[in-house]
Amino acid sequence: MAEKLTYEQELAVTSRGGKLLVSAAAGSGKTKVLVDRLMHYIQDPTDPANIDEFLIITYTKAAAAELRTKIASKLSELIAQNPGNKHLQQQLMRLYLAKISTVHAFCTDVLRQYAYKLDITADFRVADEGECLQPQSKAMESILENAYDTAENSPDFCAFVDSQGFGRDDRQIPEIILKVYNSSRCHMDPERWLRWCTGEDAVQLQDAAQTIWGKYLLDDLKKYVSLHIDALEKHIAVAAGMDGMEKPVALFRETVEQLNLLRNSETWDDVIRNKNIEYGRLTFGKKCSELEIAEKMKAARNACKEGLAKRLRPFSEDSAQIISDISASTGAAKGLVSLVRAFSREYGRLKKLRGILDFGDLEHYTLDLFLGKNRTGITAVANEVGSCFREVMVDEYQDSNEIQDAIFASLTEKRQNCFMVGDVKQSIYQFRLADPNIFINKYNTYFEAVTAKPGEGRRILLSHNFRSSAGVISGVNDVFQLCMSPEVGGLAYGESEMLREGIPHISLNEPEVSLCAIAVESDTYAEEASFVADRIVELLDGSHFVRDKENLRPIRPEDIAVLLRSPGSVGGEFQYALKARGIQCVTGDTADLLQTEEVTAVITLLQVIANPLQDIPLTAVLTGPVFGFGAEDLSRLRSRDRQSDFY
Repeated sequence: MAEKLTYEQELAVTSRGGKLLVSAAAGSGKTKVLVDRLMHYIQDPTDPANIDEFLIITYTKAAAAELRTKIASKLSELIAQNPGNKHLQQQLMRLYLAKISTVHAFCTDVLRQYAYKLDITADFRVADEGECLQPQSKAMESILENAYDTAENSPDFCAFVDSQGFGRDDRQIPEIILKVYNSSRCHMDPERWLRWCTGEDAVQLQDAAQTIWGKYLLDDLKKYVSLHIDALEKHIAVAAGMDGMEKPVALFRETVEQLNLLRNSETWDDVIRNKNIEYGRLTFGKKCSELEIAEKMKAARNACKEGLAKRLRPFSEDSAQIISDISASTGAAKGLVSLVRAFSREYGRLKKLRGILDFGDLEHYTLDLFLGKNRTGITAVANEVGSCFREVMVDEYQDSNEIQDAIFASLTEKRQNCFMVGDVKQSIYQFRLADPNIFINKYNTYFEAVTAKPGEGRRILLSHNFRSSAGVISGVNDVFQLCMSPEVGGLAYGESEMLREGIPHISLNEPEVSLCAIAVESDTYAEEASFVADRIVELLDGSHFVRDKENLRPIRPEDIAVLLRSPGSVGGEFQYALKARGIQCVTGDTADLLQTEEVTAVITLLQVIANPLQDIPLTAVLTGPVFGFGAEDLSRLRSRDRQSDFY
């Protein structure tokens, strides 16, 4: 990447005066901006900072180590340019004092320092997920055994077990309890979230659409109906005035009127009243000559009819019945939450006996120190710890959860000195309960950095991509524009979000992105693999080129990668297709070495040596590469005696 910073990068390095969110697209120099911002502080002519005055949070230990290496490299480069600068030389020595770590490592350090303020010992161990399985299992066994012993006096527990086990078995119960427990731990106040789950703090429901899922279903239905109204109105506009189209147009208008009533439904019962759409019988007059338009109208009507029927399935009962069903299920929900609370207590007791904390404990205990156990406000500890840092820098901010964000916010509330960098389009850890909406909300509410007032949250968008060429970037933009919206992904992909080429690339004089749709007849994977292999043969014919620094050269096999969603199940088809065309490939298979064909043959031979009376291993050895028996050889052996073992 070029050393000269873009205007946006320069702004991200120098902007001060409030919390700063940098939305850094792929390949936009995110790490460089973070390192350069750090160096800008260190080289400040009036108030030079020390590198250990910063807290830098990364997502993994490997990322922390890599970032430390890059900072060391940058410092060495600056020292080479200014060999007499003692301040820079000191920073290289202080680098290993700097807080460059994961959020859990930071929490661990804080808890060891302030353990006396909490009910924990300073010499606790941090247990990984594997070590936590044993106390979790023991706690689960204990609370379920107790629950079954006292089931006669616990109708809520019985209701929960019956609802999940369907009266047959309860194997799913531990998994459900653990899942709800883990979900609760990702909220600032787990107990408050559990009360919300059971509706303990909820007002009396008047309509099913007042529930979260009811509101979602109603809003989703309205959006879906709007799409079909737009589609039908477009067909009306095209067909109006055409000979033979009078009845179809009139029928479409009647359907649109009914759909408008459905779209304007404000309550659950409004939907029930308006959901029965009379589509009528679609026929075209004899004078109709526009057969293509007629077919499109049929397709649009059928799509509306079939799609809407699926969307309306949840609206099978009126609101009174739905609310009654919810009330009937409240006992089961309370039974589940009661088990989660019991599990939390018992699991906590067992962890305390072992002197261990899990990752969730690290975050919650730190939040107890920074916001108090009741989460009432910033504490003296938060101010004391926060005052140690000139700035808190958070990398991969899009993968933070609510608790982690609260930790960062409490540390920087007083001085508004938080620098957050990430890309919500690269948020991939929602399965670990990361919340990209935290990033999106800040992105939507912070001000542009150039216009923000002191103390206001500010944002900067880095959209120049320094890895890819204009052709690749154009293809990515086209796909993202079609796929990304506030409804899908939570973020609009407009002009300002589009990627831009950071460094001009030599033109390849051919399309750099292509989308191929192939028709398959029987075996999808084999035919797709054959198509890809033929395309690779074309690319290797010497007339196609790749960039090699400042020049172009013909494509070589090692320049090509085939990315598959499930390489373990379909990779063999692609490997076979390539080998059939004389192209060698490396699969990158991470399978166990003991499962390879060569090792399997040796293991089978050892099995026969240990016990020759095993027919299957013996047959495998005989037909293998060592002895080379054929099917006729085996059949002649077996025909002599069909009863005894093969040996």
